Parts: sequence; C-alpha cells; structure tokens
Amino acid sequence: MFKVEYFPDLNRLVCTVESITMDEVEPYHTEYKAQLAKTKPGFTGLTDLSKGKLFTQEVAVALSPLGELSVEKGLKKWAYYTGSGISKMQMQRMFGDIVKSFPELDEALAYLNE
Repeated sequence: MFKVEYFPDLNRLVCTVESITMDEVEPYHTEYKAQLAKTKPGFTGLTDLSKGKLFTQEVAVALSPLGELSVEKGLKKWAYYTGSGISKMQMQRMFGDIVKSFPELDEALAYLNE
C-alpha cells in the first residue's frame, strides 16, 4: 500500500509507503513517474516509511532506478522519515548518497526546507 503525491507550492514529491510487493512495483513505478513529470528542476522529495515494512530484496532492486530517474529530472534533496535503523540502511543501499534518513518527520522537513 502506497501513495505518491506532488505538492506544486513546495515543488515536492511525497511518497507514503506502508508496503510494496512485487505485484505493486509496476503500479508504483507508473504513479511515481506520473507525479515526477509534474515536478520542476530543484524539486525535493520525502518518503514516509514510519508505518512501512522492509522491502524484499527483489522489490528493492526493482525500485532502485527511481533514484537516478529523479536525479535526471532535477532532484535537489530527498529525505526519508523512518524510525527503523534497518530501513535506513536499506534506503542507503538502494539510493546511496541521493537520500538522507531521519528518525523524526520534523527533522526531515527541516532538512528539505533549508
């Protein structure tokens, strides 16, 4: 279960992810790309994984190209909000230095608003 939204006043993508299975990878890609198309260069992104489950390795590999796609579109900063150390490590492996993880939502938002 997931939701991808674009907020034009902030030029920000917000992804709320509770889980993504292999059956949901393609719908996620489709929705993500549709919302990404609305962004302007210099956009920021936030993923809320606070209620999320870890991705399987197969799902993690399938989602990884979205980071590079975002950079090509003009990504400035991306923050992940997760209280899980394991989830933080998984996001780092998937997206490298493109993302920064935070244990609290207000910290993630402060980073994006800098």
